[in-house]
Amino acid sequence: MSFDFDLISTKFNKKIDNFLGRLSYSPAALGIAVSGGSDSLSLLYLINSWSNKKNLKIIILTVDHNLRNGSADEARYVGELCNKLGLEHKTLFWDHDEIKGNLSASAREARYRLMQNSIPSSAILITGHTLDDQVETFLMRLRRGSGVDGLASMAEQSHLSFGDNEMIIFRPLLDFERLTLRNVLKFHKVDWIEDPTNNDQNFERVRVRDLLAYFLELGIDKNTISRTTLLMQNAKTALNHFALECYEKFGSCDNGDIIFDFDEFSRQPLDIKRRLISAAQKWISNQKYRPRLSQVDALINSVDEKITFSGSGTICYFHDSSIKITRELNSCLNEINAYDGVIFDRRWKLITLENCKGLTIRCLGEDGYTFLDPGMRNKIPYKTIIALPALFKDKKLINFPFIDPVSKFRFNLCKQPFNQFLLDH
Repeated sequence: MSFDFDLISTKFNKKIDNFLGRLSYSPAALGIAVSGGSDSLSLLYLINSWSNKKNLKIIILTVDHNLRNGSADEARYVGELCNKLGLEHKTLFWDHDEIKGNLSASAREARYRLMQNSIPSSAILITGHTLDDQVETFLMRLRRGSGVDGLASMAEQSHLSFGDNEMIIFRPLLDFERLTLRNVLKFHKVDWIEDPTNNDQNFERVRVRDLLAYFLELGIDKNTISRTTLLMQNAKTALNHFALECYEKFGSCDNGDIIFDFDEFSRQPLDIKRRLISAAQKWISNQKYRPRLSQVDALINSVDEKITFSGSGTICYFHDSSIKITRELNSCLNEINAYDGVIFDRRWKLITLENCKGLTIRCLGEDGYTFLDPGMRNKIPYKTIIALPALFKDKKLINFPFIDPVSKFRFNLCKQPFNQFLLDH
């Protein structure tokens, strides 16, 4: 049977158009992540076939991880292909020392950080993750005993944050098998580069990939597993919506804290408690991933006993019939120069028309707390107030806008609202 590229291209184009049609804004650009492998090279040729009716800027991004011989040649090869297609191409170089710990995780973080920094803040990053990647991720997480969220594997659209801005990632190829995508390249008479680590049994993903043949003998193929991930994604979405309803019923946000009514929270199913707590910790601390389940459960146990718990850059404590989750002071000890529009702790944006020369921003802290008027201190609970930003000159507290109604300085939360965050993460 001959390969019908137009059929594949039409399906791909529809995915891109539907995704862009759902957005409430027009992205500044589309960043396309392309290495020399078959998956991402097929993405390159499919995006080149896209009609791009709004004439969005397209930037092809290749990361040279500098981890093995030939990586620079692969980046040049992608650049040559882009040049023939008339597409803008950037090679991003990861400059690093010896990698300690999890190499794959370090490389992944570096890759996304480099790509985010190379495209406009409102751009979309498109990656070439395939149905095969989805299946492998599901099996890897199944081996670790993951629950609904883990087994949902990769969503077609997700958010990732490095620095002050969030980046939307879109994965249009999750319905496409690798074999189909390689046929795209054969159709265009384009060679791809095989990553030698794809045959290295030291990598879990490679071992899992080899197991798929045995699953096939049991009648469990890629499409069967992919359908299961979709069912898990649907379950995850439903649970997140229920968690949102709970937050809107008995939760609130005040001074950057997430607050839950203690009695209402205590009556919720364990899974909903986990979702609310882990999302609050991630939202407040700006960490890329949710805290470990064991830590979340330990926090919930502490909440039940009304015992203060710290973890993942946050402190959870009982106050006035409520559970408060606030920023942990010891996780936010940096100090930055003050000026209008500067963002502190990736959460607070300074708004002022005043001259800020010589002023710095850091958490109020225990020392700054002593400078406050004793009659004003009790307006905000102690554990919360000491982690809020204040303006200093040398060691002297200059202004703390949170309890000064006539202050000429203001700190605004500049994060996605927590209710929307619950649905998106």
